[in-house]
Amino acid sequence: MTIIQPKKSNLFLNAGIIFIIGGLLLSAIWLVVLYNRMVNVTHGMENARAEIKTLQTQNSELQERIFTLFDNRNLLKLAEEKSLIKDRNPQYFEVDRQWSLASQY
Repeated sequence: MTIIQPKKSNLFLNAGIIFIIGGLLLSAIWLVVLYNRMVNVTHGMENARAEIKTLQTQNSELQERIFTLFDNRNLLKLAEEKSLIKDRNPQYFEVDRQWSLASQY
């Protein structure tokens, strides 16, 4: 025999269902937040990679300019423009080692 009690509510069952639904909603919201953060991090990494590539190309271009500046032909051309001559037997200024050591103290 089944006893039906229409006005009696099961408080534990209702609270459990509400708790489970609330947990599912909060976990769904948290998953969306985590996904958005992951997408933002991925885009940030791609932007950083692109910036690194541009910096690498700028660095190689700058190195190329420096190497062409200090090329032997360019240095000879600069010396010719400044009327410099190449000295085959340079005479260096010599310093007495004994007094140069004493001057440090």
